Amino acid sequence: MVDQKNVLVIGSGGREHALCWKLSDSPFVRQIYCAPGSVGISTTNKVQSIDLDIKNYPVIAQWCKDHSIDLVLVGPEDPLANGIVDGLILHGVKVFGPTQAGAQIEANKDWAKGFMARHQIPTARYKSFTDAAAAKAFINSANYPALVVKASGLAAGKGVVVAATKEEACQAVDDILTDAKYGAAGQTVVVEELLEGEEVSVLAFTDGETVSMMPPAQDHKRLGDGDTGPNTGGMGAYCPCPLITPDQLLDVKDQVLQRAVDGLKAEGIKYVGVLYAGMMITKSGPMTLEFNCRFGDPETQILMTLMETDLYTVLKACVEGTLKQIQVTWNTKLSSVGVVIASKGYPETSTKGCVISGLAQVQSNPGVVVFHSGVARGANGTLVTAGGRVLLVCARAASLRAAAAAAAAAAGAIDFPGKQYRKDIAHKAFSKINGLSYLQAGVDIDAAALLVRKIEPLATGTHRRGVLGRLGCFSGLFQLVAMDPLLKDPVLVQGTDGVGTKLKIAETMNKYDTIGQDLVAMCVNDILCAGAEPFAFLDYMACGRLQVDVATTIVSGIADACIQSGCALLGGETAEMPTMYDIGKYDLAGFAVGVVDNHKQLPRTREIRTGDVVLALASTGVHSNGYSLVQKIMLETGHSYFEKAPFSTTNKTFGEEFLAPTGLYVNALLPAVKKGSIKAMAHITGGGLLENIPRVLPAGVKVVLDALKFKIKPIFGWLQAKGGVSDFEMLRTFNCGVGMVVIVDPVCLNEVLASVPEIQVIGAVQNLGKEVLSAGGHQVLVENFKEAMAPLTEPFGGAQSQGFKSLSYKDSGVDIEAGDSLVSLIKPLARSTSRSGVLGGLGGFGGCFQLKAIEQEYKDPVLVLASDGVGTKLQIAQKINNHNTIGVDLVAMCVNDILCNGASPLTFLDYFACGRLDVTVARAVVSGVAEGCRQAQAALIGGETAEMPGMYDPGVYDIAGFALGVVERSHILPKIQEITVGDTIIGLPSNGVHSNGFSLIHKLVRKANLTLSDKAPFSKEGLTLGEELIKPTRIYVRAVLPALQRGLVKAAAHITGGGLLDNIPRVTPEWVRARLNAHWWNVHPVFAWIADAGSVSDEEMVRTFNCGIGMVLIVSPEDQAEVMNITRAYGAMVIGSIQARPAGGARVIVDNFASALDFTRRMPTLPSKKVAVLVSGNGSNLQALLDTTRDPAQCMCANIALVISNKKDAFALKRAEKAGVPTLVFNHKDYKSREEFDHAINAALEAHKIDIVCLAGYMRILSGEFVKKWKGKLVNIHPSLLPLHPGLEAQKQCLNAGDRESGCTIHFVDEGMDTGPIILQERVPVLKDDTVETLTERIHSAEHRAFPQALRLLTTGRVRLSQQGNIMWYSG
Repeated sequence: MVDQKNVLVIGSGGREHALCWKLSDSPFVRQIYCAPGSVGISTTNKVQSIDLDIKNYPVIAQWCKDHSIDLVLVGPEDPLANGIVDGLILHGVKVFGPTQAGAQIEANKDWAKGFMARHQIPTARYKSFTDAAAAKAFINSANYPALVVKASGLAAGKGVVVAATKEEACQAVDDILTDAKYGAAGQTVVVEELLEGEEVSVLAFTDGETVSMMPPAQDHKRLGDGDTGPNTGGMGAYCPCPLITPDQLLDVKDQVLQRAVDGLKAEGIKYVGVLYAGMMITKSGPMTLEFNCRFGDPETQILMTLMETDLYTVLKACVEGTLKQIQVTWNTKLSSVGVVIASKGYPETSTKGCVISGLAQVQSNPGVVVFHSGVARGANGTLVTAGGRVLLVCARAASLRAAAAAAAAAAGAIDFPGKQYRKDIAHKAFSKINGLSYLQAGVDIDAAALLVRKIEPLATGTHRRGVLGRLGCFSGLFQLVAMDPLLKDPVLVQGTDGVGTKLKIAETMNKYDTIGQDLVAMCVNDILCAGAEPFAFLDYMACGRLQVDVATTIVSGIADACIQSGCALLGGETAEMPTMYDIGKYDLAGFAVGVVDNHKQLPRTREIRTGDVVLALASTGVHSNGYSLVQKIMLETGHSYFEKAPFSTTNKTFGEEFLAPTGLYVNALLPAVKKGSIKAMAHITGGGLLENIPRVLPAGVKVVLDALKFKIKPIFGWLQAKGGVSDFEMLRTFNCGVGMVVIVDPVCLNEVLASVPEIQVIGAVQNLGKEVLSAGGHQVLVENFKEAMAPLTEPFGGAQSQGFKSLSYKDSGVDIEAGDSLVSLIKPLARSTSRSGVLGGLGGFGGCFQLKAIEQEYKDPVLVLASDGVGTKLQIAQKINNHNTIGVDLVAMCVNDILCNGASPLTFLDYFACGRLDVTVARAVVSGVAEGCRQAQAALIGGETAEMPGMYDPGVYDIAGFALGVVERSHILPKIQEITVGDTIIGLPSNGVHSNGFSLIHKLVRKANLTLSDKAPFSKEGLTLGEELIKPTRIYVRAVLPALQRGLVKAAAHITGGGLLDNIPRVTPEWVRARLNAHWWNVHPVFAWIADAGSVSDEEMVRTFNCGIGMVLIVSPEDQAEVMNITRAYGAMVIGSIQARPAGGARVIVDNFASALDFTRRMPTLPSKKVAVLVSGNGSNLQALLDTTRDPAQCMCANIALVISNKKDAFALKRAEKAGVPTLVFNHKDYKSREEFDHAINAALEAHKIDIVCLAGYMRILSGEFVKKWKGKLVNIHPSLLPLHPGLEAQKQCLNAGDRESGCTIHFVDEGMDTGPIILQERVPVLKDDTVETLTERIHSAEHRAFPQALRLLTTGRVRLSQQGNIMWYSG
């Protein structure tokens, strides 16, 4: 039996109604008393309103003892400020709320501002006054907008004026101080800086030690829609509020709430209760506007509807000091919106006695709660208005928009004369949450993450010796030495395949438990035909919507089959493509790798001769080929897959019989293969016996098979009978009972028969005969097939006898001849990618690579495998009929992933699935694949083309790729244990969107009523939208591989699906975070267009798209210069650093993204600044500035218009002349003074209309007058990390000081010696054996990177110098 307690609540408004409402749900509360309470409060279960003098503390205390009150909860601020808590505690009553001293934080704004200053709580600048004239003088003279005027005391939430002008602020001072508008509360005014941003209310429970934060809410103070009209106590609120980010919220908790509680404690005040922080979310971060000492109104009403934890338990824990033992939870999956309904005249007056109607109707709506603020009982029991704020209507819903609409509708349904309410509560948040998102476009990243968690143990269960790493990395890794130590000349055999339209039956039956085995079998059986032992497998799964349970079932089948085949499931790719696949539709592809010693590789074609014996292992059924014809027959005969199959010997349905999994032959045949007993094997897949056996035969021989020796299942008899399928079509389409064909020497026959279970002799190898050979005769002859099939077809009648048309594979939409034609067209493309180590060509069962070709480069090689697709970018290619580069995307998505493990690409295979094979389109796609392979230095050694009518419409195709690379084990990335605070993050630019986020783009294009043939509004080249979006993914192999192979990189992250926020954490330890500055790279215009056209939030942008960075490298500061030297030609730039991560903080922070987007938008309209360079020597920095300003991709918004030197023989002048830049020489000896000399230079600068002056090794001290004239437009580069080592010989000073690092600094010039405000620095390590010369050389390299970057910041307006001489960064 729960020991129930009594609670007393002090107050009578909507806030107290909500608190009573929530307390009434507690199983620990027997009775709630509310003093004075209200009509509405009294209608709440367990609640009784009572008449108590809440200013008489002894009386209240005695009453509490008489009524066994366990806890008192104080709602309003006035009793708290008057000391009710102190009075009750004195009499032994437990109270939730701060003491009078604690309540000062709200009751005395002057004291509160001083408190914030004492404890470094971020807040606006301010000054307090008791004299009106002094306050007004301050308003008019302050060096910041002093436009917020507050009455220092309590004024019922109305004593704050946010003035638009100084005049309005001065009037507010007169109202408060001179006219005493708020009485004693206005004896002191606080004049504050006007902060810009959104206000957010952050409330927290506290026991004086621990802070438990509530979800952020937003109050709406102004009376009218659009934040118009006078301030009120609050016209509505909503929660959760998306205007504050999770990281900002953590800052509020740590730097505001916890700091305040700790500060109060340090000042001798134990603060127990609710601490309310009114925050302004400025461009510089959250700033504290004010503190309140109690639950907010109307925020409390909203918060209580979302609170999951028992309120009484939390209040008791605060009072007893045990809050840290409780996890307070909130249902933030829902949104709650409250709309206040106010009476006529509010906020200046209120209208009482107006009858309220419609209340009962609204309260009957599920998800709607009404709290009473100013309601009384009228005549005949009616409810009437009794205050300014009358009611608050609260609605909860799954989305903020739905909750806001429901609350506004409910408020509209309640009526009384003169009612006022806002119809736009929460609307300002819609821009944050109402924009397009990846989830709204149909791609659920969280579901994908859940799938990874579910399947990771399945994959781990398949691991074998040699597997390194786990799922969730960019690639799968396998250590080659873990394979058979007897391998002398290992050859890697790779195969790829799918399961065809068998998937459609699985979808129809909703039965996916065996389809994974089909996928593995189709691949491993193929590479077994090369004599290889499978050791690794990857899968590719494409779907319309990721159904985690279905995907898990499929992967479970894959894992089981991998275990049976002895190969490890190392990774895979799940592609959610809502615009390509319907919900519940899937396609699968697999990739298997095996190894065989070169001298044991199959087929041993040259050894096959007349007299060799042909054996077979039986199939388990139809396996995974011919299903388009199967489904055509089912359609023509009108059968359902759920019917009992007449040919089933186990009473199964059609669907169950057709879904019998493909046989796995590895365990049965591998021992005989390793013994060398087998000459050749042929996996009987698409093309049946007639097409597959010739793939392993030499010219001049044939195999003669006796069908009476086949183990043909009844299912084939039914198919032939019901489809009227000819014998030839049966043998060319289905396996007809034979899953694997084996050719052996007669000498080995008995050994194979004894060692391979259930294998049977079915024929022999014979000479083809010259006549047959010259006539192009077939190499497979199947005897007695009609006789073998007769007893199987007879029970079902013949097709002709039932009037059925004879069906063929081509009738079902599969054109084998077109497939053969494509192979002949793409063989030359594959040959163009060949490299040392490639064995054979296309057309075999697997692609082969001889590792001897690279063995000199690796001591302990680790294979790295990756699979990927290109998502719905395919639809762009298909709609604009441009297929030439989509293959480059495919290669890039795979090889860039294996780069992230430090690997050099070796080979590539592709999978191409379509509804109807268009040979021209397919060739164009493979041509792009070949081009990508050439760029990546990988060989295209195989692939699979799957024609699947019914799964894809004509003209539609999907592609997947599989890349294999190799890395020395000691160079495997990421080196997570080596990543540390201070490491540098280098970014390589993307080529646009690349291949992720296209589902969102498709939705955006539809929403904007655009077509792909429209001119792209962001295109610099005047291209169409389709032409811009189809631009291929950049391949980074040549850019970064040299740095990887030298061991200079700690981690690399390919920025794909998940954007910057999700991909960088894949390669960094949890205790650090990556902090990026978006001002340090060029955000491609396409991203600004996406953000604007789709109203996509900043966070959604950086979580979905690459936002201009395609690859990220993490390097130590010591290696930064060398890595930059290697990658600079590919556009590399320093974009951030590694920092310590606060507990619970974000793994990646992207600073200035909003302003970077804004600059991208404004870039076409920004004028090009004319820059002059003053130089005295060689001019290498001048050259760097010339090169970058002339590169359009650098977006410098500058041109070097003049070079001035004080030395006529300076080599810099020749650099300028070569570039066609005007030059001038001024000899200081020609002038009487430094001022006269500088005056001449200034005149030249003005004559050339120069905007910015760069000092690049200019060895003259400038006069004060010149520096003042060019203040904010004059920058210098210095070879040290200022303020260290100013002046001459900085490198020598550095070495003499024993510094561990040096570098360069770009700074504004002031009148001091290298003392101006710093714009940018780049660090350079000091090496053990450095001399002045070697250190100088490395610093020069850093200068050549940093100076152009700093100039771009200045010319684009991202940085400037304020009038006070401070650095000002543009922040959007």
